[in-house]
Amino acid sequence: MQKTTRRDFLRTSAVLASPMVFPMGSIFGDDTQAAPNNRTTTAHFGVGNQGGGLARAFLGCKDAQCVAAADCYKSRRDGMAAIFQGKSYGDFRELLDKEDVDAVIIATPDHWHVPLGLYAARKKKHLYIEKPLGLTIEQNLLLKKVAAENKTCFQYGTQQRSSQHCWHGCALVRSGAIGKVRTIEVDTPDGHGGGSTVEAPVPPDLDFEMWTGPAPKAPYTVDRCKPDATYMVYDYSIGYLGGWGAHPLDIMVWGSEADLSGTIVVEGTGKHNDNDLCNAVYNWDMKIKLGAVDLVFRPGGDRTRFIGEDGRWIEVRRNGNSASDPSLLEGVPKEESLAWHSDENHYNNFIQSIRNGKTPVSNLADAVRSDNISQLCDIAVRTKSVVKWDPIKMELIDSTAEQRKMLSRPIRAPWTL
Repeated sequence: MQKTTRRDFLRTSAVLASPMVFPMGSIFGDDTQAAPNNRTTTAHFGVGNQGGGLARAFLGCKDAQCVAAADCYKSRRDGMAAIFQGKSYGDFRELLDKEDVDAVIIATPDHWHVPLGLYAARKKKHLYIEKPLGLTIEQNLLLKKVAAENKTCFQYGTQQRSSQHCWHGCALVRSGAIGKVRTIEVDTPDGHGGGSTVEAPVPPDLDFEMWTGPAPKAPYTVDRCKPDATYMVYDYSIGYLGGWGAHPLDIMVWGSEADLSGTIVVEGTGKHNDNDLCNAVYNWDMKIKLGAVDLVFRPGGDRTRFIGEDGRWIEVRRNGNSASDPSLLEGVPKEESLAWHSDENHYNNFIQSIRNGKTPVSNLADAVRSDNISQLCDIAVRTKSVVKWDPIKMELIDSTAEQRKMLSRPIRAPWTL
């Protein structure tokens, strides 16, 4: 009889799970500490500010074991590997070739999110990817396809889905508390221009060639690899249209099906200073049609307001909810599909989903939906045109050559998608 390994068990449980699982379904785990050889093993790609915080969060998950770290900064990867007494790698490929891991946690610069995710998914690893998702719609759709082919359990880094008040506000809207949704307002912090374009020596601690990876080759500057400037460089990101817009746009998706209700039509304005290092779009003003629903997307705080036909509204924010009438927030949705999903631990939700073959709360299908809207906004601003999108077929409608060109980007050799 062939011996069943821990990896075989985890992979089989994911494959045999029923596909008819609601994203908001309950996730149950037992209270027993798993033996070390039966824990879900994780490798961490990118262990700087956000990635380091994620690694520490996964250390707190009783059924997880962090075993390796990869980062282009040697001090970061060595320091994090020492914390969880694991191994340190400068090349993620070497890590995946040598280490027996079940899942990878990706918190690299944005331009690496999908290329790393694709590589790991094809190696049969489960994925936790920080927001935003891809650099293009092509990347988003390819990741969705490859993850499905490889039965990948996926969790998106939209942690608000593990905040009970965010669930409550979205579930109330879905259950009809404000009637039919007519308008949605989404605000997110703005980006900026600027940043040094003066070439500078590469720090000896940094493998800048690996950091650049599939992006165009460019000289190192003191701001290029440093947050938050790196989030505003168009070679690596579409700016806060996606990088922060992922949060309130994800709440929009979680609280309604408006983006699936009909043709998406995107138009608007924004600034981008092409001579600056930080040349992603900022100060945008987007007017979007989601079928018959109006979506207004602008810089501001971090909020998603759902407005019904009669003017009643519910607003969901990371620091709390509000409503046109406070009594609207007193209801409790009764539908099973709207039940509270989690223990308010986004990381444990991912680990338990792997172990139980469930769909995590921040699933890939929803991540693609919200990130595609950010991408369509970027296309509309940069082409100064009205962009139309079929959300079911996931393709442009009546598109121009310029719009179609922006669905993808060249990948620098030797890297591929």
